[in-house]
Amino acid sequence: MPTGPAEKLVAFEIDGPGIARQGNAVVGGGEVTSGTMSPSLSVGIGMAYVPAERSEPETRFEIDVRGKRRNAIVKEKPLYRKDANR
Repeated sequence: MPTGPAEKLVAFEIDGPGIARQGNAVVGGGEVTSGTMSPSLSVGIGMAYVPAERSEPETRFEIDVRGKRRNAIVKEKPLYRKDANR
């Protein structure tokens, strides 16, 4: 019997166009808890619960954004670039 949580909260970037929003479903299980456009990275970012086995950084998954599947990638926190204004 597996131990530990079934889902983990991860940071993600959208790989391509689109912005995920709270409540969007993660394909294969899970849910987006927050999402926006990052002003320092110029990509859609957010946080989501995903199955624990898909929570490692650089793991790819899909999010259902209003009927369209958007590719996303698990990223390490924090989701910003310090030199964005330089």
